[in-house]
Amino acid sequence: MNKLFCDVLIFGAGIIGASLALQLSKSGIKVIIIERHHLAPIKKQPLTRIAAINYSSAKFLKTFNIWEKISSALYTSYNQLETWEWKSSKVTFQASYAGISTMGYIVENIRLQSALWENLISQTIKLFCPSTLVSISYNNNAWKSILDNRQIIISKILVGADGIHSQIRKQLGIGIMGWKYQQCCMLITIKTFFKKSETIWQIFSPYGPIGFLPLYNGWGSLMWYNTPEQIYSLQKLPRRILEKIIKYNFHEQLGNYVKIYNITVVPLISQRAYKYTTPLGGVLVGDSAHSLHPLAGQGINLGLRDVISLSKLLITNVRVFEEHSSIEEILHNYQNTRKYDTFLMQSSIDMLYLIFHNNYFPIKIARNIAFMIVERSKFLKKQILKYALGL
Repeated sequence: MNKLFCDVLIFGAGIIGASLALQLSKSGIKVIIIERHHLAPIKKQPLTRIAAINYSSAKFLKTFNIWEKISSALYTSYNQLETWEWKSSKVTFQASYAGISTMGYIVENIRLQSALWENLISQTIKLFCPSTLVSISYNNNAWKSILDNRQIIISKILVGADGIHSQIRKQLGIGIMGWKYQQCCMLITIKTFFKKSETIWQIFSPYGPIGFLPLYNGWGSLMWYNTPEQIYSLQKLPRRILEKIIKYNFHEQLGNYVKIYNITVVPLISQRAYKYTTPLGGVLVGDSAHSLHPLAGQGINLGLRDVISLSKLLITNVRVFEEHSSIEEILHNYQNTRKYDTFLMQSSIDMLYLIFHNNYFPIKIARNIAFMIVERSKFLKKQILKYALGL
């Protein structure tokens, strides 16, 4: 069997894993990355997986020249967010409240991942794809990973960036806590007459929010949350009927032309690993460590905060790859930082879910009064926006 040696072995070459590989490699840390699936083909019509990359995440990705690798005609900036339950209590957030010109960018996940892979290739980072893990073991101060092609990789640190059903998390013996929300999300790729919009909007209801991420040239993603029964009922409707329902409910926001192209239904799960690291050099990032309700669109952004935190610690303490005894302390610092941030974000989103997943009239009045208070307070808007954008 052929053996390869590296400092960090990353499982998962999605947006989070690829970003971590690029950031570490820039500082001379030797990285190998493993991915189970080939990159999906990019189609003329946008796919349903679309992300709102916030200001801090977009700034981090600029260090890889990511936005130069994606045509500016194929993503859009956003500088305003509108959210409401009653129209009289609409809250509008603008980038200027936080002293910035744009809140971030809206882009298809696949285009972002493709741009990151282009960088992996240009930096000659070793990528095994498609490939899966057969076994891992730890001895002589290093991890020994055997892949399905009989390749052996020896690494000092093992990173799980392989998603919500992380194989690496299971192999490291890390348990999870979590629950299923009483909601599903129907992601609908639509085309409208609006060629350009820089506003994200979200309507709250007791059954779940409905939100819209505008893309380029009239394309966008409608995110419709409701009970599983209701979502599956909507999904079964003929598309022309569903288009009429969308136009009827969101005519003011989307106009009188809506054409559906793709539909995906996603069950909603919140979970968090009991720990993000192991004493011997195992570590989790992104959805492998935590997943949350997509209500506020913070999943990818929270994962990129993991990447920024972990890479900064490893780059600052690069000696760790020669003095293995210090790995535990460095990873422990990563865990303490990220578990607090994750808990705060998950708790905030779960609180919103509980408050709005309720049709009790006094609570409905109270939450809309709260919206009115926020709308009238520039200070509150600024603080909420800075937290959401990672400022």
